[in-house]
Amino acid sequence: MDIMFEQKDKRRLYWLLDQLLDKQMDASTFCDEFYYCYDLELEDELTVREEEKFKELSAIASRFSGFKEDLTKFPGVYFTEEQLREKVREVKQSLS
Repeated sequence: MDIMFEQKDKRRLYWLLDQLLDKQMDASTFCDEFYYCYDLELEDELTVREEEKFKELSAIASRFSGFKEDLTKFPGVYFTEEQLREKVREVKQSLS
């Protein structure tokens, strides 16, 4: 995986979307990297639309679980990989 942008660069958020959708990154790694970039490091200013969409994605990415037990035991608390991917597709389309 060739990282194209620093974590504080908003272009990294778009790169992460592409990495997940192109199956160059697994869902768990995407969620970690998205958290580091969006929630912790981002210094670039986002447009109002970007902030809205990335905030929605952050809410899902922060509650993603790849464990079937979590999804079964706590319905409605965690999000599946398919739900995560669907939100990423929506965000990418909305911001394109």
